[in-house]
Amino acid sequence: MCYDMVEVSQRLFSHKVDESSRIEGEENDAMGMREIEIQDYARKLLEAHGDRAIAEAAQKACACEERGQNEEAETWRRVKAALKLMRGPHAT
Repeated sequence: MCYDMVEVSQRLFSHKVDESSRIEGEENDAMGMREIEIQDYARKLLEAHGDRAIAEAAQKACACEERGQNEEAETWRRVKAALKLMRGPHAT
């Protein structure tokens, strides 16, 4: 199954809302939806890249940080964390 990762990534980062227009209830709903989208994106990234998905998310986080895109870098770190949870514990 092939997903358009650019489209999904753009959707993931398109939730920048004017802070002054939020009320507390809307903020909680937006964060909950954002977490669902991160989980969904992580799953799609795992399907597309397999074992390389975690490394891919880490590289994107570093690249965003180098460009000064700290919010996007943090989102990629959250995607990476979601991927690690999906992977489960290492067998030794």
